[in-house]
Amino acid sequence: MNIRDQSLLDRAFHEAERASWLWTAPNPRVGALALSQGHVIGHGHHAFLGGPHAEEAALRDAGAWNEDSNSPRPGVVDEMILTLEPCSATGPSKRRPKSCLHLLQAAGVKRVVLGATDPDPRHQGGAIAAMRAHGIEVIHAAEEPRFATQNPAFLMAQDQPQRPFVLCKWAASMDGRTATEHGVSQWITGEEARAEGHQLRAISDGILVGSRTLHLDQPRLNARVSPEDPWRNQPVRVFLAASHLAQANQGPLSIAGPRWWIESNPQASLPTGATDDDHLLSLPPDECGRPDLDQALTKLKDEGIGRLLIEGGSRVQAAFLRAGLVDAIVRYEAPSLFGGGLGSWQGQGPQHPREAWQLFAEERRDCGKDLRRAFLLRAADSPVVKE
Repeated sequence: MNIRDQSLLDRAFHEAERASWLWTAPNPRVGALALSQGHVIGHGHHAFLGGPHAEEAALRDAGAWNEDSNSPRPGVVDEMILTLEPCSATGPSKRRPKSCLHLLQAAGVKRVVLGATDPDPRHQGGAIAAMRAHGIEVIHAAEEPRFATQNPAFLMAQDQPQRPFVLCKWAASMDGRTATEHGVSQWITGEEARAEGHQLRAISDGILVGSRTLHLDQPRLNARVSPEDPWRNQPVRVFLAASHLAQANQGPLSIAGPRWWIESNPQASLPTGATDDDHLLSLPPDECGRPDLDQALTKLKDEGIGRLLIEGGSRVQAAFLRAGLVDAIVRYEAPSLFGGGLGSWQGQGPQHPREAWQLFAEERRDCGKDLRRAFLLRAADSPVVKE
């Protein structure tokens, strides 16, 4: 690869840095440049799960997109610089209607410089072979280590293809309290933090809570976003050992949309007021009597849930953590002190600090008066992931 291509690829990797794993996982952070006759005329990155991939974003920025047909305009862009091999898979599990491979071919791109091949063995090299067969010149820069360093969340998801990418989210006071001693939690954080929380719901495939959260809050668990927000998805709502606590025409049953009720009691049934939107999944219990969490996640992945947001309660989140089934945490911290009340996590923790779970790849943002901190997780005995 020549110096000119390397310089452009560096710019594409810098473009990818504009993305955050918090909004893209389990998808990768990818950057793209669109060129015409050797000049960069468009930049793009994959900004959020379900949104345009980097290739589409760069084509749009370059003016190479027909909004009426929602497809590329051929003849505007003749070269693309990409940090990752374009996606080539299609099917019901894909949120975008067409693969990026198809978009490049439809745009009339003649030359592509790639930083890394797709690490998924099911698709690795597929787009490269297809582009070359289509007459597109492909330059592979073998920048897989650089791509890996930029994408720990994506690679974590790749290592667990049988289950969703799991995030635990909660709001707490400065002293780590999620509710008062009487169980009151509304509201700990301000409007801006709560609005971002709804955006996280909107890009997730599913949202899960346990019995105590359902009993205390009767939450609707839908994504309430503004008309200006680019995300329109409503997550599948999942309830763990809680079907007996749902109240007809209230909370989750007051809003239409798919709901899964996961139970370990063979006598459990759907709640009163259930509709065709409701599905019951009976699983064997774990040692604590809860439905087997591994099997629950496998079933949810089979149902198309690739990203799962767990919003409570503290015992449920701790159970997923102890089972090694949490990939990331998202904490909204309010500038307040409760001096008592319910803690963020409840259950048996490590016996020594060196056995604690380690946090890395922080994504931090001020949300008005509150602070959002998001981290990826690894167990104390896991290999170190370079940042």
